[in-house]
Amino acid sequence: MFVINKESETPLYQQLVYSLKKCIKDGILKKDDKIPAESEFCAKYNLSRTTVRQALKILEKEGYIYKIRGKGSYISSPKIYQDRSGFSKFYDDVKNLGKIPASKILSVKVKKPNEVVREKMNLSEDDLIFKLVWVRYGNDEALIYETIYLNYSLIKGIENLNLKTKKLYDVLNEEFGIKITHGKEMFYPCKLNTTEAKYLELAEGDLGMKVERTTFQGDKVLEYTKSTVRGDKFIYMTTFSGNNHY
Repeated sequence: MFVINKESETPLYQQLVYSLKKCIKDGILKKDDKIPAESEFCAKYNLSRTTVRQALKILEKEGYIYKIRGKGSYISSPKIYQDRSGFSKFYDDVKNLGKIPASKILSVKVKKPNEVVREKMNLSEDDLIFKLVWVRYGNDEALIYETIYLNYSLIKGIENLNLKTKKLYDVLNEEFGIKITHGKEMFYPCKLNTTEAKYLELAEGDLGMKVERTTFQGDKVLEYTKSTVRGDKFIYMTTFSGNNHY
């Protein structure tokens, strides 16, 4: 099942990591499948225990496997691939994986923005925002803790709508005629704080990814969103062209 080439210049532990990832990608290994024990890897592929442990440690850290004490290592649920080159929708990306997307709303408020949000959204002190805090799920597994700020002048009355049954961007389009013209995103690693860890069902200090999104309708900022994403569940991709020369 796993391909190890002792003649290759690639370190053996990296070959084992790549080979297992390929088996997952090709569907040979599926969620909750048990993988061989360290001793089995060593015997079958003539590898040292140090090499095997190094590979498994990387795979566990990256979220490809999980360990059950006294029982062994198992394949984790599939990664969620999101292409951030364009406008990515969590709902569609999760559904394409065969998972059931869902959201649990923690709070909704119409209020004046604080100084940070006001600056991010180019608002004045008298402007209002609609603040939505929720947790995004796939098959009942918490994946994203998210706080969304929307320019209330563009969506007055949204607090009276049921946001649980429709995709948020569909509501914005169908109810308010919102058409997002462009946007920008920023990504950076983080350690989960107490609140994020609680709702993502992880431990405080675990690694995650922060995603800050700003979207526009014309020259007006529609949305500023700050998401905390489970680092062990998502892989972000982007595409580019070679038209611009160095």
